[in-house]
Amino acid sequence: MSKLIPLRLQPPRDRLLEEVKQEVQAGRSQSLHAAVLANLSQDSSPVGVNRCWDVEVKAGNRPSFRLPPKASMAKVFDRAGGKLVILGATGAGKTTTLLELARVLISRAQKDASLPVPVLFELGSWKAESGAIADWLIAQLQFKYGISPAVGKKWLAEQQLLPLLDGLDEVETHRQNICIQAINQFVESEFKPKHLVACSRFEAYKNCETRFRLQAAVLLKPLTETQIQNYLLEARSRELWYSIEREPELLKLAKVPLLLSMMALAYDDILIEAWKRITSAEEQRKYLLTAYIRHQITGEVKQYPRGKELRPEQIRHWLGWLARRMEQQGIQEFYLDRIPSSWLQTGEERRKYQFGVKLLGGLIWVILGLIASLVSGSIWGLIAGAVAAVISAFLPGLPGIESFILRLVLWSNGYIPWDYKRFLDAATDRLLLQKTGDRRYRFIHDLLQKHFAEISH
Repeated sequence: MSKLIPLRLQPPRDRLLEEVKQEVQAGRSQSLHAAVLANLSQDSSPVGVNRCWDVEVKAGNRPSFRLPPKASMAKVFDRAGGKLVILGATGAGKTTTLLELARVLISRAQKDASLPVPVLFELGSWKAESGAIADWLIAQLQFKYGISPAVGKKWLAEQQLLPLLDGLDEVETHRQNICIQAINQFVESEFKPKHLVACSRFEAYKNCETRFRLQAAVLLKPLTETQIQNYLLEARSRELWYSIEREPELLKLAKVPLLLSMMALAYDDILIEAWKRITSAEEQRKYLLTAYIRHQITGEVKQYPRGKELRPEQIRHWLGWLARRMEQQGIQEFYLDRIPSSWLQTGEERRKYQFGVKLLGGLIWVILGLIASLVSGSIWGLIAGAVAAVISAFLPGLPGIESFILRLVLWSNGYIPWDYKRFLDAATDRLLLQKTGDRRYRFIHDLLQKHFAEISH
């Protein structure tokens, strides 16, 4: 029945559940692994019905054990009393694992109203000045999902939220230990959530003095050579396997699931002999990322008809600018309607923006006054509009006007295209971005965001 009711009219809990569900579905369907699957013919044996990497589980003082390939992460979650940390290398599949767990938890919460609502939070947006984790969660619920602080606080107090905290390693390095301490304090505070899951790059977590006070830890292991071979052969990338099977450095890259998927997708744009000659592991990875970008920015997408496709240099430029701004702000998600004015780079750009906001705001008041005068037959409406226009020059601008003028200034300086949403949707189709909400986007992976920021300087 709730499907027949518009999302904005549904009860807050149902609305939040549906939004998180859509976010999880988008993350899973827009993954590189899903793209590899889509490239296979229907008569091919499916790749990755089970996870393609090994998972090691450590609970309390008991010996660690390897999770069977067909066992779901939900079982580990249940055995750990709903409190665990997911660890792994960059690109090892932490977010993929978290999304798979979230899918199960959402399904449970939709069937049982007594269960807490799983919600995805990006720890990269947490700062020490954000205060207690509870306060930050309440603020994020309002910012990301429009949940009022009063409702958010009530849900936390009644243990109706299940925080899924991704990206501890995206917190500034010198604050990661403080962040773990803040999460531990939250777990033992008056709010004391029934369940909580955190994700972190293993190296970042290992370098912190403090450990999470959770019931279990899950470590995603690098792929073995046998797993790489099986994946590539099943993904119809036999030639790629034969090209790297005797190249230790390239095999080392392939042990990272994210990079292995990129290899399978971008193989046609990889010059294997040139790639082999690169001696630095970091440069080999950059070569792969560049080849992946080159592969994805060519070809047609549904947003642009034949003959009106964007040029590769335009895509690189606009995504590079976006990546640099996001890196400078330390954010992983981009909100189309919430571009901050701090993204303007020069004094001239800021002056254009401020002048445009005041001018357009004033014009609107004058037009309203003119309409009032025509309706009433009196000039006083026009005079009132003119006075309001003068007063508005000294007051904050209207959000809609500010957003429009800001995008106009950014467009006039070549930072963004005129139809920005169309471009972002096209970049999503090219698997360079992921669309995480109606007007929310993120790069397909932090590695790609950082690479775009570097190559666009």
